[in-house]
Amino acid sequence: MTTMTALKGPEGFCRSYGQAMLDKDGRAIAGHYLFPYISFTLGHVHRFEDRATADAACSDQVARFDRAGVGTDIRLTDFRVEQVSPDAALCHVTWEVFPVNGTPGWSWTNVYGYRRRGDEEGFEFNISDQEIGKLLERFPNFYSL
Repeated sequence: MTTMTALKGPEGFCRSYGQAMLDKDGRAIAGHYLFPYISFTLGHVHRFEDRATADAACSDQVARFDRAGVGTDIRLTDFRVEQVSPDAALCHVTWEVFPVNGTPGWSWTNVYGYRRRGDEEGFEFNISDQEIGKLLERFPNFYSL
């Protein structure tokens, strides 16, 4: 759960999330989530109930990218925000990865649900079918590493 003195809004929050990814910092990535955080991926649902669980999972995911040979050069290349209400938006975030093992890079778009709750803001959910589908096409054993 992210508490801010000055709220970033969905556009600033997308940029901040991109920076956390560039910094390869699982805790900073998890710091962009509101809890419970829900991830919808290829028909599966995963939840982070709290910050400690998200910190561990995001840090492990960053490490897994390295172990798999993907690496962590993952860049936010574009985003589009659709305001749903004064306190909610759908953020379509496009990423590009540049693998360290020589595999050609690729891009994908995830959708994140942004929410402002008083003096807090963050992503409540994501839909990451493109990300994981394209990743598993290239690294089918990714989750066994």
